[in-house]
Amino acid sequence: MPRKEYLARCGPEKKAELARKNKEYLKTPKGKKKNRISSWKSQKMICDDWDLMYERFINTERCECCNKEFAPPPAKDRHLDHNHQTGKIRNILCRNCNQLRGHIDKDYKLIMKLITMC
Repeated sequence: MPRKEYLARCGPEKKAELARKNKEYLKTPKGKKKNRISSWKSQKMICDDWDLMYERFINTERCECCNKEFAPPPAKDRHLDHNHQTGKIRNILCRNCNQLRGHIDKDYKLIMKLITMC
C-alpha cells in the first residue's frame, strides 16, 4: 500500500508515532545521507553513483576553488555546485565560491568588466 494511503487510514496516535520515528531516523548517519541525496535529486542534479558522490561530499575538507577549509559536519558551509540547465555536478565549493560561480554563469561579461576595472 502506498504511503499516502497508509497515512490516510492511520489514527492521530499512529501518525504522531511515525513522525517521531522519522525525526529520529533523520538524525542517524543513514537518515542524513538519504535526506541529503533526496535534496540533491529534488534540485534536478544528475549523478551516476549517489553513494560515491555523498562520500566525496562529506569527506572533502577544502573548497575545490579557493582551498578554504570547511568546518566539520554538520556545518552548512559546503555546497555541491551544479549546472542548473544540465543538472551536471561540477565541484564541492564553499558558499562564497558557489555563489560567485552562479553569478559568473548568469553574466560572465559583467564579471569580466569588473575584473578589468581594477
